[in-house]
Amino acid sequence: MTVSETMPLAVDREARELTSRPSRPRGKRPSGPVTSGLVVTRVVTYAIMAVMVVLTVYPLLWMAMGGFKNGAEFYQNIWGIPATLDFSNFAYAWTEADLGHKFLNSILVTVGTMALTLPITSMAGYALAKIRFRGRGVAYVVILLGIMVPYGVIAIPVFTVIVDLHLLNTLLGLILVYTANAIPLGVFLMYSFFESIPDELEEAAQVDGCTPIGAFFRVVLPLARPGLATQLILTGTTVWNEYFMASLLIHQESLQTLPLGLVVFTSRYGTDYPQLFAALTIVTLPMVVLYLAAQKQFISGLAAGAVKG
Repeated sequence: MTVSETMPLAVDREARELTSRPSRPRGKRPSGPVTSGLVVTRVVTYAIMAVMVVLTVYPLLWMAMGGFKNGAEFYQNIWGIPATLDFSNFAYAWTEADLGHKFLNSILVTVGTMALTLPITSMAGYALAKIRFRGRGVAYVVILLGIMVPYGVIAIPVFTVIVDLHLLNTLLGLILVYTANAIPLGVFLMYSFFESIPDELEEAAQVDGCTPIGAFFRVVLPLARPGLATQLILTGTTVWNEYFMASLLIHQESLQTLPLGLVVFTSRYGTDYPQLFAALTIVTLPMVVLYLAAQKQFISGLAAGAVKG
């Protein structure tokens, strides 16, 4: 038998073998140990995430629900849902501690601090990440050392300087202290973001006619919006909730911020927890709203900058 006669027989035999094999439906993955392992991993992951959500959200809900209870119901049903929504605790907290005035003071201090911190840290982070000059590494390390210095260590020197500058009992003095404390972390965040932005983008902008300053504001800074949002949330919440330095530099009741106002609800002989929880809910709500509004930028900001290029 010649080669030309055996070729059709071999092809026909191979075709019959292929058609005799059981076919697998499209779109279905093979079942077995691999699929079971994926299911177990997914279930464990979702269970851990559910536990973390409960641990994070429930304390906030418990605090808010405690503000709607009276004294007797608070201790009889401390973990449960309030029987009725009683807003008297919130009204008392707002008027007794003068939270409206303190709310305005906290807004002025937080907005003023961010208005100074964001431009300073953005320009400093850009200079350290993109501009080559002698002593750049040393300057960056010196700035980062400020992250490790707690308020308790610098309390007396800061108080002395504020008194010498006649800024005691002023919101401006508090803003300057908060800004100086926020600069190290802000520079660290912005340096990481600017370091991850390719230099080719700035070069292309300059080829198109942009000056270096124009390239920074039109090209580089918009790409660092996640970093700005991250710094806004981290620094904003820190300033909003800060108590120690505010209690040291602000003695006039008319200039007190919200954390100082909460002292009204704690006394030497006892604490009215429903009223305290109502006040805490009022103080915490703006930061929760800020995080929910900027959570997408915040999450992307935590992940950005990790890989250069």
